[in-house]
Amino acid sequence: MNPASVEGLLAATLLQWIVIVLAARAGGMLAVRLGQPPAVGEIAAGLALGPSLFGWLWPEGFALLFGGVGGDLLRFLGKLGLILFLFQVGLNFDMGHFKARSKAVFYVALAGMLVPFALGLAVAPWLHAEYAPEIDRHSLAAFVAIAMSISALPIMARMLMELGLERSVPGVTALSAAALDDIVGWIGLAAIAALVTASFSGWMPVLQIGALLLYVLVLWKLVRPWHARVLARHAPLSPGHLVFLIPMLFLSCLCTYWIGVFSIFGAFALGIALSGQSDLEARWEDRYALPVRLFLVPVFFTYTGLRTSIGDLDGAAWLGCAVVLGLSVLGKFGGCYVAGRLAGMAHQDAGAVASLMNTRALMGLIAVTVGMDLGVLTGELFTMFVLMCLLTTAMAAPLLRLFLGAERARWRAVDGVRVQPGAGS
Repeated sequence: MNPASVEGLLAATLLQWIVIVLAARAGGMLAVRLGQPPAVGEIAAGLALGPSLFGWLWPEGFALLFGGVGGDLLRFLGKLGLILFLFQVGLNFDMGHFKARSKAVFYVALAGMLVPFALGLAVAPWLHAEYAPEIDRHSLAAFVAIAMSISALPIMARMLMELGLERSVPGVTALSAAALDDIVGWIGLAAIAALVTASFSGWMPVLQIGALLLYVLVLWKLVRPWHARVLARHAPLSPGHLVFLIPMLFLSCLCTYWIGVFSIFGAFALGIALSGQSDLEARWEDRYALPVRLFLVPVFFTYTGLRTSIGDLDGAAWLGCAVVLGLSVLGKFGGCYVAGRLAGMAHQDAGAVASLMNTRALMGLIAVTVGMDLGVLTGELFTMFVLMCLLTTAMAAPLLRLFLGAERARWRAVDGVRVQPGAGS
């Protein structure tokens, strides 16, 4: 590649990046003003930049901005953002959640995973027959079930902190249950990815899943205590250690890639293995967390939006979209609410927990993106599930207001932007 080509690629990518970051920031701030979590606005901004809105309103401008050079690099930046973000999610994972073994946490976690998973398996044959007969039905069923059952723990935690509810009964219950579901869901997603790659045949998927579990065990039993000893000898943590940590993170991604599952699982697994090390968490939060969230994660949202074309959904597809959304809400919200009530929770607390567990946001988008990359989801189905992730997350705010009251369910601050008490109510 000659220097002129490199400069052209750089210029195109920088222009795309500027538009993406500004759109995501504006969308997040607007969402907060409307009483929504910022993730809703960021995801909506990504969709708006794609063919669903920008490409529909101004096809020439869309082609000029996103149709030329820079597309592959944009995709790479989105993947890099996911790697860093999922490491961050794992690093901030509170193992104290697993100490909360109350009946309510157990019931909600179990119902929050099994009920939507079962409904996903039940509706998958119909989705396969109507919208994707060319796709392997077992692969489709697996990804439909996992996309409907996953919760967005990072978004949920951020919502609760912004509401000041992280220590409340519904907050602690929802975070603990979602943490359990997240671990099971991510292991399940990795296993399903391995099974799909091997076409559900032979011993290869069994070997891949076994190798993945062995790798996670090595991280937990060897890397975690080794890193803790390193931190103990070199406290306080130096900036040079963080520089060393990045190659370590990328190596973990390469390990899961070589095993045969997506590299993002290596990032999450390493984050979990290093969680609970407060000095490391604080330094990462101070140096990397905000840039990753502001400058890289929005690229993933936009790349998802570029693959989503709402205008391509016809009447029959909108029926499928309604069915997916309805069953997702019924499975997650309904299952968690009933589980909370059976565990003895009050109506308001059970409703708040169910509202929080129903959010999919970024984690749901990651699951369906993995399915799309593996060729398991068609464009129509991908769009349906992207809309489901967006709408279930947008439902959280009004449902929390319904169960907890307007004064308790109000966003007051996000990334340093203060919202007046009456805003968005």
